[in-house]
Amino acid sequence: MSELFCSKVISEITPSARSVIAVNLLKKGMTQKNVSEILKITQPAISQYKSGMRGLITEKMQKNRPFVDYLDKLTELVYKNNLDINMKTCEICKNARKMNVIGENEIKEFLCLLEIARKN
Repeated sequence: MSELFCSKVISEITPSARSVIAVNLLKKGMTQKNVSEILKITQPAISQYKSGMRGLITEKMQKNRPFVDYLDKLTELVYKNNLDINMKTCEICKNARKMNVIGENEIKEFLCLLEIARKN
């Protein structure tokens, strides 16, 4: 039985994207406390992102220049507009797939709710 791709997004893609965004915000001079508040996660999670202990595919993401550019743009929206990246989960997923952060062979075993909805 196939599983929903959303589970992979929630367990791997979103935390890794959050990790990149958190580190970008810290580089802008924000404190861990500020970053945790704006990303709506705990300060210890930010500390783990900073030290590389969280985000299963963060390294893989950082090697993908188009996706890094996309995350840099999201970082700016978070920084300037207090954007809630949780509202961008589907967009992050779509771009991760489009920009080959997740390989086609990994995607085949999953079901995407958006694709199913479009077919109906």
